Amino acid sequence: MGDQCSLRLIRVCQALSTTELELTSPCQELHQLERTEHFAFTVRHDESNIRDILAIIVGPPGTPYELGFFEFSIKFPPGEIAVESPATPFTDHSSLDYPANPPKVMIQTTNRGRTRFGPNLYASGKVCLSILGTWHGERGEQWSPAQGLESVLLSIQSLLSANPYTLEPGYDEPSRANDVEHMETYKSKAMIVPVEQAFENSSRRDRAQTATETLSPLPRHGADDEVYPDDLYDELGERRDFSPSHDNFDDYYKRRFLWYFEHYQIAIDKGIADTARKPGDPFITMPFEVPGNTMMGEWNYYSLRTRFLDLREKLMEETHRWPVEGMALLEADAGIAVKLKAQHAQILAELSAHTQIMDFSLVDENPFLWQLIYAGRTESRLEGGIIKIKIYISPRHPFEQPRVFVESPIYHIRVSKLGVLIYLPSHDEDIRHHVDGIINTLEEDNPPYNPLMTVHPEATALCWGSEAERRVYRRKVRASLEEV
Repeated sequence: MGDQCSLRLIRVCQALSTTELELTSPCQELHQLERTEHFAFTVRHDESNIRDILAIIVGPPGTPYELGFFEFSIKFPPGEIAVESPATPFTDHSSLDYPANPPKVMIQTTNRGRTRFGPNLYASGKVCLSILGTWHGERGEQWSPAQGLESVLLSIQSLLSANPYTLEPGYDEPSRANDVEHMETYKSKAMIVPVEQAFENSSRRDRAQTATETLSPLPRHGADDEVYPDDLYDELGERRDFSPSHDNFDDYYKRRFLWYFEHYQIAIDKGIADTARKPGDPFITMPFEVPGNTMMGEWNYYSLRTRFLDLREKLMEETHRWPVEGMALLEADAGIAVKLKAQHAQILAELSAHTQIMDFSLVDENPFLWQLIYAGRTESRLEGGIIKIKIYISPRHPFEQPRVFVESPIYHIRVSKLGVLIYLPSHDEDIRHHVDGIINTLEEDNPPYNPLMTVHPEATALCWGSEAERRVYRRKVRASLEEV
C-alpha cells in the first residue's frame, strides 16, 4: 500500500484527542504530510511507535538519480511524555527534544554498507546535511523548531542533484585539472544507481549483486573517522535494519518497476551506446572518495539489461499467477474472494448508468481478474476510442495493489508501450476507487506536468513540448484510437 501508506498514520492520529495531538508532533506532521501531493516520497511507520519512520525518496527527474528508490530511516528522539491512544493499545513517547532538535536520519540504500551513493550519502548510513546537524552549515541552514518531517525529506531530496560532484565541499567549482572529467564520470556512476536500485529493490526475494558492489571491507567509520554505533552491523557483517518492524515496500517497488521500466531501459541503452566505457572497465575513484566510503564497481550494461528483462518477465509471471491463486481461493470460499465478488457486483450496479462503460465483467467469473471496456468520452481526446483494460487483483489485496494493463494499443502518457497503466486511486483498499482512478487518468485531457506520473517517455516529451509537438501528440493519440 505504498501510495496510501500514510492513511494508516492518519487513523492513529485521528484517534487522539486535540490535547494529545498537540503533544504528538510527529503524528501531527504525518497528518499534514499525507494531505500534500508529494509523489516524490512516501512514508511508513510502525503503528506501535509513530516516532520511528521509514521513508522512500524517488530520485528527481533531470538528475542522474532519476526514478531511483532511496530508503531512509527517521528516528525522532525519545522523550519523557507518554501519550496513549484510546483506539490503539500503544504508548507514544513524545519527545521533549523534538522539535527543538532534528530527528536522526540514516540512509538504508547503501548496497549493504558498501557504497556511497553521493558525497552526502555515506556507505555507513550517515546523511551529511546541516539541517540534521551532521554538517556545519551557514547561518540559517541549521535546524530550527519551525522545520519538520517534510522539510527533512525535501532537504534530503536536494542531495540527489543534477551534478552531485559539486556537493562535496571544495568541489563546487571545476578548479582542478580533472574536475570537469570527474564531474561527468561521477554523474555517469550515479546514473547507474537508480537503475540498479530499481532492480535490487524490485527483486528482493532474488537478491542479486549490484554492479556498484565493492569488495572492500564493510565500513565502521565515516570519511571523517566518525564512529557509528557498534550494533549497526550484525555478527556476519550485514547491515542491521535501523528501522523497527515496518511493512516492507516490495509492492511499491514492483509496481514502479513496471511503471518506469521503459525509462530504465532507455538509460541502459544509452549506457550500452557509450563506447567510452567498455564492459568490465572499473569505475574511476573520485578524489574525495576514500576506502570504505566510495562508489566502486565496473561498467556492465549488457548484464544489467539481461537481468532487467528477466525481472520484468518474473513480475509478469507473478501477476498472471494471481488469478490462478484466486480461483483456488474462490473454490475454497475464502473471505477475500467473496469480498471481491461482492465489490464487483456493487460497482457493476453503480456503473450501469455510465454510458461509456461497454463491459465490466469478471474474466471467467474470476474475482481476481476484471475486464473493463471503456468508450472515450465525447469531446475528449479519447472520443470514439474503445479501450480494453485488464485489472489483476492480488489475493493479498490491499497489501499488494492491483496491476492494470491496457490491452488496446493506445498512445498515451499514462500508458507504457508495454500496456502498463500508471494511476493513483483516492483510497487503495476499495477497488471502486481504483476503477475511478483508471477512468479519471485516461480522461484527463490537460494533466499538470508531473514527470513522475508518466510512463511513456516519447509521448511525455510531445505532450509537454512545443505547440507543434503537442499537436503531434494529439494526432498520435487519435491515430492509435483509430487502430483499435
